[in-house]
Amino acid sequence: MYIEAIVIGLIIGLIRNGRISNFGEVRFKGWPLAIAAFFCFIIPYGLGIFGIPFESPQIFPFAAMGIIVLLALANHDRMGMKLIALGTILNMVAMAPNYFLMPLDLSLMNSLGYGSFVSSVTDGSVVNYIDAAQAVPWTVYFGKFFALPAAYPLSRALSIGDVAVSLGVLLLIQSEMRLFSGRYRGSTVQFSYRSKIGKRF
Repeated sequence: MYIEAIVIGLIIGLIRNGRISNFGEVRFKGWPLAIAAFFCFIIPYGLGIFGIPFESPQIFPFAAMGIIVLLALANHDRMGMKLIALGTILNMVAMAPNYFLMPLDLSLMNSLGYGSFVSSVTDGSVVNYIDAAQAVPWTVYFGKFFALPAAYPLSRALSIGDVAVSLGVLLLIQSEMRLFSGRYRGSTVQFSYRSKIGKRF
């Protein structure tokens, strides 16, 4: 759902006269945290590829989510960041009591046609999830337990946190496109005004 949020955010930004090129001017407070979060996310895959034993590799993606919360809070003045922080925290609430694993409704995933993915979760190849039937009961409601209508082509199991994060990403993207676009146009108007004064004197 995050990819769809990015695409929709870009489309809305363009419709509202935003500029994709403006992302080259975006400056986030604490941006190195994003790099740290990325490496935490991929560490379990590296451990698997190189056959390095580690008792709880799922702790790394969980730590990455904590870093994302810190980054979002550091930039809370930007549109969408509070929703990103909230959604990530909700997902962490679901994971923390379940050995840092996200509760996932495997029967729902099977019904959506993700049988091979379900098999990977069951045999432990995918380390980020736990069957909702085996999770702490109350955490299931914060886990991935519902899906978009079957008519949606990319329907998959989602959590409340996923929806909040996706909405936050959408708002952030279109807002940043508009924000810098507005600054650019403002500086152009100011330049034209000064040039007219120069001509008069």
